[in-house]
Amino acid sequence: MTEYIALQDEALLALLANNDNRAFETLYQRHAAALYAHAYKKFPVPHLLEDMLQDIFITLYKKRAALTEIKNLSAYLHGALRNRILNELRNSLLHQQHHQHLPIEKIAETANTYDYKLLEKRFAAALDKLTERSREVFLLSRRDHLSNKEIAQRLGISVKAVEKHMGKSLQVMRQEFKDYGLLLAISVILYQ
Repeated sequence: MTEYIALQDEALLALLANNDNRAFETLYQRHAAALYAHAYKKFPVPHLLEDMLQDIFITLYKKRAALTEIKNLSAYLHGALRNRILNELRNSLLHQQHHQHLPIEKIAETANTYDYKLLEKRFAAALDKLTERSREVFLLSRRDHLSNKEIAQRLGISVKAVEKHMGKSLQVMRQEFKDYGLLLAISVILYQ
């Protein structure tokens, strides 16, 4: 299979169009993990993502004879996965609406609630990455709106220690919410 790994996607698609299963396996190995990792950041539902990926590659295999026109397979696969995720979200919202007899105006509200719940889960995960003291300092600052001096007095630590804990906390939060915008995400969560 070594020679297949060296081939570009276009060449592998041409081989796949001629029913070459090794070309298909190479394409799957080349793209599946990256697709999953990218999508998981925005749609962290492993079992659904795995099913969607499987469906995308099954569709790729079924349409193998017609895919030689694709110039950028990675972009094609990312687009297909994005569309599957959007369809899943839409179907989920429609399903909820049908079973809860929500008026149509509530669908947008349900989408916002879903987004909020995802943000809330990420925020809880980010808080779990902090030490107990850093978490306490962060919440006193951002949730309770205390100044560094007030936090230091309340916790019996120096202002420098408060600044150190806030620096660590913000570093973790920035990393966790790099796709969302830190200030927006935290404000939505803390002020909901």
